[in-house]
Amino acid sequence: MINQLTILGYTGKAPEVKTLPNGTPVVCFSVATKKSWKDDNGDWKEKTQWHDVRAFGNAFSKIAERLVKGCLVYVQGELVTREYDRTIKVPNGKKTIEHTIKRLVVELKADTIRILDRSKSNGDTTDAPSDNEVPE
Repeated sequence: MINQLTILGYTGKAPEVKTLPNGTPVVCFSVATKKSWKDDNGDWKEKTQWHDVRAFGNAFSKIAERLVKGCLVYVQGELVTREYDRTIKVPNGKKTIEHTIKRLVVELKADTIRILDRSKSNGDTTDAPSDNEVPE
């Protein structure tokens, strides 16, 4: 069996770097992919799909500053789902009631991130795997 997802798209915004209680850095960002097709009338249609990406480890945190908004990236890894409880406040007359709901999150746990843009801002003009591909 295999659980492997590969996406090629543009980052939605600069990544957020968090740290787990055990000290492991986590890089969180989103990637947009787009699909285009002709409908039955011959008109072009397109749909953008957003993917949440999580990358764990020091190697990924080092490239986080290069993952700027609009950066073209290749990301490969495992598709994971997780659930968590979210507490919301629901108005009920003059009072509010706290209600807990289950949330489902679908993410790409990256084991490879390759930056495909050749950034002019930091002088980096290479896309060699040793510079841009970061293993977990």
